[in-house]
Amino acid sequence: MAALPSTSSSADPQLDRRWPRWGWRLLLVLLAWFGAGWLWGSYWTAAPGQGAIADDGDFDVPVNIHLQERWALNLDFHPGRLGNAEFANHTAPWKDGTADTGPITLQWRLLANDGQQVASGTALFHRVDSWSTATVSCKQPLPPLSPGRYRLAGQLSAPPPAAAGMDMAVAIRALNGKAWSSWQLDLAWWMGLLNRVFVLPLSIVLLLALVGHALWQRRQRGRPH
Repeated sequence: MAALPSTSSSADPQLDRRWPRWGWRLLLVLLAWFGAGWLWGSYWTAAPGQGAIADDGDFDVPVNIHLQERWALNLDFHPGRLGNAEFANHTAPWKDGTADTGPITLQWRLLANDGQQVASGTALFHRVDSWSTATVSCKQPLPPLSPGRYRLAGQLSAPPPAAAGMDMAVAIRALNGKAWSSWQLDLAWWMGLLNRVFVLPLSIVLLLALVGHALWQRRQRGRPH
């Protein structure tokens, strides 16, 4: 009895041709989503204003507030002439709470584009609130600020001896980086989480599968029939 013809040999080549096309399209969609999420987060979560403090203590920084949020004035310490290791050693007592920075007074004014003063105050810093590898920050809350463009100007008192060799800067950032009232920042947080736990891993796996399939097909075509 004659054997029935197999349909798998005709179906497999079609599948081999179709799934890479859809795979590359899906990869492009995932990468577009990842890029859109990164751009959205970069725009809405960026500090509205930040800039260096001059050697004489003066600063004048442009500020662009996009959202009606609770903002804080940050005083940042950077390694400057110190290496990262030396900077970490100098700031370790600040981070673990065994010592503070010493009283640091910051006179500041927030000016509208026409030069009119919108807000002003004196911030007294003495303890560290947050840190990363290359930045240690103190912060004080600011009064409510409406969205718009401003200039942050002012004068820093003499820095503490423990900050010798460090660069100092001011910045306006969200008072609480984990509690927002704006949907734009909530969406940026969720998009970032989705990108990290789903989109990026899936994109990597899909890319590896597509490249592996392309190499396998190339090897199959190189075999003698």
